Order: sequence, then C-alpha cells, then structure tokens
Amino acid sequence: MGISNENTAAHHLHTLLKSVRDSGEQTLRGAWCKVLDADMDSSEFARRHSEVVMLLQMTIRQLNSLPERSRLRCERYVADWWTVVVQPIHNWGDHTRTPQSLFPQDKLDHLESAADLISGNLIGSGAAPRSADLDEMAMRCNEWIDLLTAMSDAEIDGPVRDALISQVRHLLWLIENATMFGGARVAEEASTVIGSLTQASATLANVQPNHASRWKKMLLGLIAACVVFNQAAPVLQGSITAGEELVKEITAVANDFGSDE
Repeated sequence: MGISNENTAAHHLHTLLKSVRDSGEQTLRGAWCKVLDADMDSSEFARRHSEVVMLLQMTIRQLNSLPERSRLRCERYVADWWTVVVQPIHNWGDHTRTPQSLFPQDKLDHLESAADLISGNLIGSGAAPRSADLDEMAMRCNEWIDLLTAMSDAEIDGPVRDALISQVRHLLWLIENATMFGGARVAEEASTVIGSLTQASATLANVQPNHASRWKKMLLGLIAACVVFNQAAPVLQGSITAGEELVKEITAVANDFGSDE
C-alpha cells in the first residue's frame, strides 16, 4: 500500500461535511449556504451541492478498490454518509436540529478512515492525485475552448461542438473550485473530457489542416497534463507516444463502425 495523501474525493467530502457540522449555524440550510458560499435558492447552490453528491458517488465506487475486509467494513457506513449529505428526513430549515446534532462524529470518522484507505490503495491515480498544481490543465482547457469555438459546423457537428465546450468549461470550473471539491474530482472530469474529445475526433469532417493539427497536438497535451497531475512527475516521451497510439486506435475503431452502416 502506498503512502496516503489527502487529495481524494472521500477526503474532500469529509472536509465539507465537517465544515457544515462545525459551521456554528443553527440550521442545516444556513450551514450548507455558508460552506458552499452560495444562496440556497440559486442555481449555483444546486451546482455546488450536486458536486458534493458526486464526491459521495466517487467514494462509494472507489471502495471497490479496497481489500475485501476493508471494503465490507467501510460499506456499512455508506447509507449513513448519504443521509448526512442529503438529510431526507429532516427539514433543512429546522432550528431545533443543528448541523452538529445531525452529523454524528463517529460517522465522519469512519468516512475519513475510508478516505485514507482509498488513498493508500490508489495514490498516483486519478482517484488520489499526487499533485495540486492545476495551472497546466487550466491552460489546456482554455486552448480547447478557443479551438472548438473557432471550428465551423462544416468541420464538426454543432451540437457535438457545443457539448464539448460545455464539458471543458465545467472542467475549468472544477479547477477553479479545486480547493472545495478536490483534485480527484478534477482528474475524473478530465478523463471524461479526454474520452469525449477522442470520440469526437472520429466524427470530424472537412477539417481545416491547422485545426486538425491543433486537435491532435492539444489532445496529447491534455493527456500529458493529466498524467503529470496524477503522478506529480515529468511526463515521459513514452507516455506521449502511447497516448498518440491510443488516439489512432480509437479513431480507427470508430471509423470501422461508421463504414459498416
């Protein structure tokens, strides 16, 4: 098992829940608004609390990486963590039930222990990145937005382009809010974006030569940025070569499917 770090979804979920518990607010509504820095009735609050739920989802999924005894022990508390995050029984505006009374300390302790176990098993992967420096990835995201915005409907289907831009912008938003939601959430979303861009590369048609060249170069650049962020080590030329071959293989498979239609 590797050395644990505190850059996992479970660690950031624990930090957020502990902050709600210790907020000093008298209602759950007030505590969540304070911690997420958004008004309850705003779309920004919905967006941010949805990310808290996503951290819980990632935590539950990553429990499967643990040895069986540890996994079974941690899974006993999944329903408790979900209840703490969502509070389906009690009114969030109830002044008679403070966040401290609704967030049992032992349940949070079990969540933090699970976080340490996940990190120890997955450190150096997207689930537990070694680095906290996201400047390179942010730069790559801005480059992608510039390129996608510049591409015409003749080069890439409009809805596909708009969906990709939306995904990249969400990744940028997560990078900007990495202090709140953590590096693991960024790494997971970055992997999703890379997958979407790779799939889209097989659908491009009539692409201007300069756009085609930039697409390939920038896709490899984003892959490299993710490798560097996850492992906190310089990316090797072999990683770039492997990434280039992967793009070629996925594109070839997608083209084969298209030719059968």
